[in-house]
Amino acid sequence: MQVGVSRTTITPDRPTWMTGFASRTAPSAGVYHDIEAAAIVLDNGAEKLAILAADLVGVDEFLLQPVREHAATLGIPPQSVLLNCSHTHCAPACRVIRGSCRNFDDEYLAALQGKLCRLLDDALADLQPGTLQYASGFCTLGINRRKIGSDGSCTMRPNAEKPVDIDVPTLSVLTPRGDVRAIAFSYACHPTTMGGQLVGTDYPGPARDLVTEKLEGCIPIFWQGCGGDVKPRNLTGEGTFASGPVEMVYDIGRELGRAVLAGLCGQATELDDRLGTAGALVDLPTRDTPSEEELQTLEQGNQWERMWAEAARRTIAEQGALAGAIPVEVQVLCIGGLYIVGMGGEVSCEIGLEIKDRLNHLQVCTLGYSNLLRCYVASDRSHPEGGYEVRDSFLYSRTPEPRPLGLKPGAQKLLVDKTLELILAMEAAR
Repeated sequence: MQVGVSRTTITPDRPTWMTGFASRTAPSAGVYHDIEAAAIVLDNGAEKLAILAADLVGVDEFLLQPVREHAATLGIPPQSVLLNCSHTHCAPACRVIRGSCRNFDDEYLAALQGKLCRLLDDALADLQPGTLQYASGFCTLGINRRKIGSDGSCTMRPNAEKPVDIDVPTLSVLTPRGDVRAIAFSYACHPTTMGGQLVGTDYPGPARDLVTEKLEGCIPIFWQGCGGDVKPRNLTGEGTFASGPVEMVYDIGRELGRAVLAGLCGQATELDDRLGTAGALVDLPTRDTPSEEELQTLEQGNQWERMWAEAARRTIAEQGALAGAIPVEVQVLCIGGLYIVGMGGEVSCEIGLEIKDRLNHLQVCTLGYSNLLRCYVASDRSHPEGGYEVRDSFLYSRTPEPRPLGLKPGAQKLLVDKTLELILAMEAAR
């Protein structure tokens, strides 16, 4: 196996509008931790695949398409390129086609396109013999953020009774001499330890820093898991989530870094040189187009409800209805005996947990926030409760057109079944 690794800083050099929190009314005012992007390219002589990671909320076609097109010119099939975002909420707005924040720095974004493409060039130029090892630790820095209030509504508050995914999978790249060249690690939790006006990585950056500190010369890479309904344990004494300070970001990040290092102390599996990829679009059915009565109610609501209702009326007048489904990409990369699953949504931790549970005889790493970031995909169990992941997050989906307020129950089954179908077919073909 030949392995190439590269990384670059993608911190803007001037104030820029950020995305992640709709309450921001001004550009960034500084940087508390450089954001970065990285790439791993694998080449077994017959096939190549690439996994990119970036400290961004998510990407749409504006960034994904040129990266995959450039990969094709390098002999890496577009379907063999996975781009995962850490989902830090302190990153520049970059979803030009589908993002809710509509303030962009065109010069920065043009440079960002070039940097992501050059990562592939640099990783290919870095190809050298390497051994891959897979291991897994655990971390409890996350807590579920869905809690039913006294009035029966679902609020965004810490809830220790709902599930989280504590796994910290690690993919290590070793030199022929046994030195650790790079470690890609994952955790399933929103990087929302703090908000504010400073650009930064949230907890993934300090986690990477600790790995570098303890493993000199190692390039650390973070992949975001299925943490659509999980936040860091940055809590107040009143049972709510706190925001910041920066010191808390570093404290929580180093907690994950220590978990990575601890996981390396366990049993590792050496991966062979087989590579493979599979993928499919899964049409997740949306809730029905709102009725006239529902639109009128929204028009009397808060600013986001009013703006969504206005956009929905325009779309209904032009097209007759809102979209009946949202296509979400499921991508599977096989590296030796490891299956890396990338899903294009803010995927509930229960979905990632179910995939791994039903394939517990295999080594499976589940990632959300991969490739095109489409929407929240709440667990089927969450639908009767409502709340942000089930309904309210869709109020921000006004570009290029508004979508119905949520997915129908059953989205979890569709994603899980398709993932199992792809992996089991690859396993049978081995």
